[in-house]
Amino acid sequence: MNAPPRPHEAGPVTVGVDLGGTGTRIVVLDADGTVRRETSSPTAAGISPTRAAAELADSIAAAAAGFALRAVGIGASGPVDRLGVIRNPDTLPAYSDIPITDIISDRLGIGCVIDNDAVTAAIGEHNNGAGRGSDTLLVVTLGTGIGVALFCHGHAARAADGSHPEAGHLAVNGPSAPCYCGLPTCWEQLASRTALDRLTGNRSAELAIKARTGDPDAAAVFDVYGRRVGAGLGTLLTLLKPDRVVIGGGAARYLDLAETGMRRSLRRAPGFTAVLELRAAELGNLAGAIGAAILARRTA
Repeated sequence: MNAPPRPHEAGPVTVGVDLGGTGTRIVVLDADGTVRRETSSPTAAGISPTRAAAELADSIAAAAAGFALRAVGIGASGPVDRLGVIRNPDTLPAYSDIPITDIISDRLGIGCVIDNDAVTAAIGEHNNGAGRGSDTLLVVTLGTGIGVALFCHGHAARAADGSHPEAGHLAVNGPSAPCYCGLPTCWEQLASRTALDRLTGNRSAELAIKARTGDPDAAAVFDVYGRRVGAGLGTLLTLLKPDRVVIGGGAARYLDLAETGMRRSLRRAPGFTAVLELRAAELGNLAGAIGAAILARRTA
């Protein structure tokens, strides 16, 4: 059996960063699309943006140590404006309103690009995961918030100003769930992984085990959650009509428990119920970071 290549034999690599509201993941991706190294850490908070960006650059350099680093890509919890500046003081205060790509480029001496984390997750799944072969792919990431991206014929759909639509902030029917976006009941506040943890009293994994072994009360909790995911997804299906939907993020591990409630929520009159090809993300929590590394390889 041949030994795996040492870092310096792997050729040029790109690094992808998934900058989430609670966690930051970094992957080193080689030219064949293989993850050569991965790290994770809590997302910086309570420090100045300049220091946060400098420390992130140091973490990238440490992750890529021993490799020939070509470029860096970042997927960030949005909004991310057309200039590549994060405008998200509610979720990413330590990284907002600074030229983060310029800081990292200057510190590391390589190109750095950024996009919304929903877009990079869609790039990852479309290229290396459950979205392969889809012409019109909708990726919904159920994490700290909800990220949504439509990948149509190889390109992410964007607003007229070049920004990425924040489709996680849809108005939906349901119990009161006020959001910093200003809505009294917001899809993100009802159906993110964070919302699921609130619903389960931070016992999601424990209740999932019970639900899978036949506990009806535990199963009912995931049925409620599925219906809440479906509340926003139904609007997106009506508007966008994708040929495939991929569910990612931390809550995707419970898709088998939530799917029945979700599909019940999507059921409408004949001719209006979407024919839904639904898949769980194959790249798991690394989708956004892998997509960011692919983005860097293409554009930086």
